Formats: sequence, C-alpha cells, structure tokens
Amino acid sequence: MSLSSIIAKISIMVSGGATLSGLMGRAETVIISISAVVISILWIPIALEFFSSDESRRYSARIRLKNATIGTIIYVMAISGVIYALFTYIVSG
Repeated sequence: MSLSSIIAKISIMVSGGATLSGLMGRAETVIISISAVVISILWIPIALEFFSSDESRRYSARIRLKNATIGTIIYVMAISGVIYALFTYIVSG
C-alpha cells in the first residue's frame, strides 16, 4: 500500500465526518425552526382571545395563558435535554 493511497483514504474519512457533522447541524436547525413555528401557531388563539373586548374571553385567555406557558417551558426543556439531565442527576445522585 502506498502512502498516497493511505492519505486518500484518510481524507475521505475526514471529509465524510465533516459532511456528517454538517448534516447534523442542519438537522438541528430544521428541528428548532419547526418547533418555533409550532409553538407560535399554538400561541396565536391565546393572543387573539387575550386582546378581546369580551371579559369572559379574556378571563379564559388568562387561564389558557398560564397553561400554555407551563407547556411551552416543559416542551423547550424536553427538546433541549434539560429534563434528561435533571432525571440523570436525580437518579445518579
């Protein structure tokens, strides 16, 4: 085996790793973007009710606002891995 063939194989492995790394980075960006769109779409009805002139709709919007805030925080923690880290910390001590 010649030195040039070894160098060629190493360069192929390195470029493949760089391609995989770039692919994972793009996938992460796409997942974060989709999550942001989903969360914003779910918040639209709450915002519309919150600025309504009807008092009963605004009251129900306040209740939904609290629930949506808690749900969004839990969702962001789940996506970012904070829940997994907390669970691991509690289990392993």
